[in-house]
Amino acid sequence: MRAAMSAIGGKWSLILLHWLDKAPRRFNELQRLVPDISHKVLAETLRTLEAEGLIARVCDDAHVAYAISAHGRSLRPLIDAIHDWGETHLARRA
Repeated sequence: MRAAMSAIGGKWSLILLHWLDKAPRRFNELQRLVPDISHKVLAETLRTLEAEGLIARVCDDAHVAYAISAHGRSLRPLIDAIHDWGETHLARRA
């Protein structure tokens, strides 16, 4: 548990992995998709996810994008389970 939480335990990590699992995204696109995250925290979280090998920076023609790595895709069952639980939780509260 400690190793998993160290790698993905940040408040925003799973949300960013969720969006990156769908398609590679540029920094500004991620900021639009997750409007509550600050510029600084987004940059820090992306650096942490990259250091953990969960995402990769993709550079092309002076543009940088972020893409989920094969190791990051191994989190898909966890991301899907948390997403489904969140929807059920919101429906329960309504």
